[in-house]
Amino acid sequence: MYLKNITLRGFKSFKDKSQLFFEPGISVIVGPNGSGKSNIADAISWVLGEQSPKTLRGNSMADVIFRSKNEEMGIAEVSLLFDNSNKLFDTEFRDVKFTRRVYSKGASEYFINSSPCRLLDIQELTADSGIGKGLHIIINQGQINEIALLKPIERKAVIEEVLGISKHKNRRDKSLAKLEKVKNDIERIDDLMDEIKRTMDPLEIEAKRAQKYSEIYNLLKNEEISLFIAHLNYLNREWESENDSYEKNKNESEKVESKIPYMENEKNELLKLTGEEKFNYESWREKINRFNIERNNLANIITLTRSKQNVFKTLKNMFNMDLNRYIGKKDESKKLAEDKNFEDDYTVSLLKKASGKLEEIVNNLLKFLDNTKEKVGDIRTAKYIEGEINLIIDKVKKLSTMIGKRKQPGDAKSLEEESEDKKNISDLEGKMDKIKNLEKICIINLERAKKICSMLEKYLSVSENIKRKLYREFEKKNSLVLENQKKIENLENEIGKLNQYKMKLESDLYKGDIKKEQIKEKVEVITENIVDNYNESIEYVLKSYEPSSNIRQSEVKVKRLKNEIKNYGNVNPNAAIEYQKIKKRFDFLADQKSDLIGSKKSLEELIKDINNRIADYFYNKFDEIKKCFRSYFKILFPLGEGEMQLEKSNGGGYDEIGVDLNADIGNNKFVSLSLLSGGEKSLVSMAFLFSIYSINSSPFYVFDEVDAALDDVNIDRFLTLIKNFSEKQQIILITHQKRTMEIADTIYGVTMQPEGVSKIISEKIGKMNAEVN
Repeated sequence: MYLKNITLRGFKSFKDKSQLFFEPGISVIVGPNGSGKSNIADAISWVLGEQSPKTLRGNSMADVIFRSKNEEMGIAEVSLLFDNSNKLFDTEFRDVKFTRRVYSKGASEYFINSSPCRLLDIQELTADSGIGKGLHIIINQGQINEIALLKPIERKAVIEEVLGISKHKNRRDKSLAKLEKVKNDIERIDDLMDEIKRTMDPLEIEAKRAQKYSEIYNLLKNEEISLFIAHLNYLNREWESENDSYEKNKNESEKVESKIPYMENEKNELLKLTGEEKFNYESWREKINRFNIERNNLANIITLTRSKQNVFKTLKNMFNMDLNRYIGKKDESKKLAEDKNFEDDYTVSLLKKASGKLEEIVNNLLKFLDNTKEKVGDIRTAKYIEGEINLIIDKVKKLSTMIGKRKQPGDAKSLEEESEDKKNISDLEGKMDKIKNLEKICIINLERAKKICSMLEKYLSVSENIKRKLYREFEKKNSLVLENQKKIENLENEIGKLNQYKMKLESDLYKGDIKKEQIKEKVEVITENIVDNYNESIEYVLKSYEPSSNIRQSEVKVKRLKNEIKNYGNVNPNAAIEYQKIKKRFDFLADQKSDLIGSKKSLEELIKDINNRIADYFYNKFDEIKKCFRSYFKILFPLGEGEMQLEKSNGGGYDEIGVDLNADIGNNKFVSLSLLSGGEKSLVSMAFLFSIYSINSSPFYVFDEVDAALDDVNIDRFLTLIKNFSEKQQIILITHQKRTMEIADTIYGVTMQPEGVSKIISEKIGKMNAEVN
C-alpha cells in the first residue's frame, strides 16, 4: 500500500485545487523558503486527524483556510488517496480516499471515498495500518532535534506510540478511569445503602404490622364481598320474581284494557239497539195507552147507551101506565090532559138528551177512527175497524135523525093538542093516540138503542181483538227491551268488574314498580359499597368471588373482623409498598454493589493483564530495537557506537521505566546528547527513529527538512539509510539539499505566486533518465 495522491483546495497557501501524484519509492518536494512546501506535510497530518492548531503552525483551526489581503476562502479541503491493493485497510475498495473539510464558520466534515463519516471511523480504519496519528510517520521541521533531547520516559513513549503500544495504554487508561469511577460508585452506593438502611428498618416493622392488617382486611374483603354477593343474589331473585309478576300483571292489564273497549263497544251497540227498540216500545206503549183511552171511551158510550136504553124502557113503561090510567079515567080528562102534557114534555126532554148523546157518540167514534188509523200498523186491521165503526156511526146518525124528526113534529103537535086540550079537555081518544104514538116512538128508540148497543159491543169485541194483536207486539217489544237492558246491565257489571280488576292490576304494577325501585336502590347501595370500600368493579367481583353459603355466619364473621381491624388503629397501608420499594432499592443497590465489585475485580485483572502484555511486548520489541539502533547508529557513525538501554527508577513499575541513549560518535567515549552538534543530534534521532520503524513499519513516511543541519558526508550517510529503507516503504522528503534531490524518483517543485498562492511543478526523474539514455 502507498500514498497515490494528495489533493489540496483552499488549504493554507494552496488556494486552487492542487494535486501531487506519488509512486512507490522516494519522492522529493523542493522549493524556496516560504513557498508552502511544508504545508503539504501539514495537510497529510491534518487529514489523518490532527486536532492541534499549534502542531499545524497556527492559532486556530480556521488558520488552515486560505486567506490573503484580497481574497479569503470559505472552505479548506484535503484528500489523501491510498492504493489498497494489499488490503491493508480493512475494506473491499482497491483505492481508499480520506477527505477532511473545514468551513470558516467552524464546521468540520470527514469523508471516506466521498461518503460522510466520523473522524473515529478514519482512525479505526487506519489504526492497524501504521499510518495513524501519533505514529511519528511525519517528522516536521525542527522536530528531529527535539527527539534526541527527549527525556527517557518521553523517549519510551515514542517507542510505544510507534510500536502501537500507546493504544493499549489508552485502553488501560480508560480501564483505570473506569476502575476509579467504579470505586467512587461503590463508595456512593455504600453511603446510599447506609442511609436507606436507617429508613428501611423501622419501615420493615410497620410493613409487617400492615401485612397482618392487610391479611385481616383481605379476609374481611373476601367475606364481606361474599356476603354482598349473597345479598345481591337474593335481591336478583326478588327482582326476577317481581319482574315476572310485573310482566304477568302488565300482560293481564293489557288484556283487560283491550277487553274493556270491546265490551264498551258491545254495550254501546246494545244501547243503540235498545234505544231504537225502546223508541218502538214507547211508541207501542203510547198506542196501547191511546187504545185503552178510546176503549174506555167506547165502554162509557156503551154504558151511556144502555142507560139510555133503560130510560126508553122506563118511558115505555110509563107510557103504558099512562095509557092504562087514561083509559081507566076518562072522566078526569083535564087531569089526564095535564098529565099528558107533563109526560109529553118529559118525553121530549128525554129525546133531546138522547139526541145530544148520540151526536157525542158519533163525534167520539170519528175521533177514535182517526186515532186508530194512525196507530194501527196492520192495514187490514185498520180497514176492518174503520168498516165496523162506520156502520155504527151510520146507525147512530140514523137514530139521531129519527129522534130529531120525532121531536120537532111532536113539539108542534103538542102545541096544537095543548091548544086543543085547552079547548077540548074531553077529547081523550086523541090524547090516547098521542100516547100510543109516543109509546111507539119509545119502542122504536128502544130498538134503535139496542141496535146501537149491539153495534158498540161488536166494536168493543173488535177492539179487544185489536188489543190482543197490539199487546202481542207490545209484549214482544217489551221483552226485547227488557232482554237488552238485562244484557246491558250484565255488560256494565262486567265492565265494572274489569275496571276494578284493572285498577287492582295497576295498583299491583305500581307496587311492583316501587318494590323494583327499592330492590334497585339496595343493589346500588351494595354495588357502591363494593366499589367504594374495595375499589373493585362489580364485573370482577361477580367473576372472582363466590356467594356466602351461610349469611348469618358471614355476618358474624364480618363483624368480628371489623372489630379486629378497628383495634389496629392507624396503619400505614402503604408501608408494605414503601418497604418493598425501599427494599427493592436496597437490594438493587446491593446487586449494583456486587456487580461493581465484580467489575472492579474484572477491571483490576484486565489492567493487570494489559500491563503484563504491554510490558512483555515492550521488552520483547525493545531488544530488537536495541539491536537495530546499534546497527543504524553504526551506519550513521561508522567510527562510533550507540547504545540503547532501559532506565529503571527505584521501586517503580513498568510505567516508570525510561529509555536512555548512549552515543559515542567516534571519540571513544559516551557523551551527553545535549552536547552534540545539531547535525549529530539529527543523526542520533534518525538512528533512533529508523530502529523503531524497522520493527513496526508504516506504508509511507514524510520527512520535512530533517537534513537541513547535515553536511555533505552526513547527508550521504543519511541518504544511504533512506535508500535502504525505501525498498519497502514509501519516502516523501521535503528538502533544500541537492544531494537529497539526486536520489528522488519523483520531484515536486513548489513555488509561491505573487498573490501568495502556492503552485506545484512535478517531474519524474526515472522517465527522464530513460529518455536521455
